[in-house]
Amino acid sequence: MKTLARWYKWILLAVMFQFCVLFYINNIFLNSDGSVSITTADGEVKEKPVTGVFTVADGVKEVKVSYNSRFGAYVDTDGALHIVDIKAKKDKKISGLEDDMITFFKWLPDRDMIIYSSDTKNGKRGVIQISTYEADYGTIRDLPEIKAVNAQSKVMDIDLSPYTNVVYAQLNTSETRSRIYRINVMNQYSNVLTLGADAIIKESAYVNKLVYQNPGEPVYVYNDMDKSKSKITIDSENVRILDIDANDTLFIAALGDDGKVTQLYQQKITENRFTDDWTKTPLKEPVPPEDIVVSGSGNVYYINRSENKIINVKNDLKASFRGEFLEVLNGTLVSIDGNKVNINSLKEY
Repeated sequence: MKTLARWYKWILLAVMFQFCVLFYINNIFLNSDGSVSITTADGEVKEKPVTGVFTVADGVKEVKVSYNSRFGAYVDTDGALHIVDIKAKKDKKISGLEDDMITFFKWLPDRDMIIYSSDTKNGKRGVIQISTYEADYGTIRDLPEIKAVNAQSKVMDIDLSPYTNVVYAQLNTSETRSRIYRINVMNQYSNVLTLGADAIIKESAYVNKLVYQNPGEPVYVYNDMDKSKSKITIDSENVRILDIDANDTLFIAALGDDGKVTQLYQQKITENRFTDDWTKTPLKEPVPPEDIVVSGSGNVYYINRSENKIINVKNDLKASFRGEFLEVLNGTLVSIDGNKVNINSLKEY
């Protein structure tokens, strides 16, 4: 009798083991519903970006897509922020559902998290609410309210570094002035700079620095570690900040007398000060600064709107888009045609 019971026990264990193996093969090893990953030569795993088309509400002009093209975002005419799961074709309102109108939003450059703001907290002006939303998990986090502003204040830009957990928000307080607020990991905020209304700000990802400029003036760096400000010296009198890529390389444009870009300067941001050792790339023909695009990987393109193409500055390779250009992401080119947002593979030819 004991021998029979022992046999039944071993049979039961064998059946359970086979069930677990089959479950793993079917649901994990052979699962085709997950994202495809690509392993590069240096061992880095990159997720294959999503391509396709999704529709936004009528009247929407500004659409932004997450770095891997999994999610889209837009604000409708009522001030509500929508998040679109592009693959599942699901459109969800996440904020601005009552009295708060969302006036600014942008995706972080390396994850499916969006940061956005309302200038009308509970329907009243004079209080700025900045929040983040993790699209993967549906989690909303509210940053502290910024109350030391007037009723005309409006958020113009927000930068968040996921590595330093520091947020910089640019608030226009009048037609000629803006304040730069810093929010740290302890949810404490302070006004660190006062600039012009058209100022440009760009935050580095890996070091605690903010690059900023009033148009027509030199470029400066605010070092949050020691609260110092330093001027960036370039052998050109008229310059303009373009962008900072995902590897913390700063791109600055030299402008001609007509205000168009004639040459690019680039240098990696580190804990140390900038040196005179800039990488310089002259342009074959002058381009308006608003038509220069820096991708996260550090490729620089200029937009030929008449031919619906973007052109790589370094090698002249081109890529086509439909409708109006929106952005270049991790391997994709995003454009809008009417109320359809097109996400295509970035195929340069």
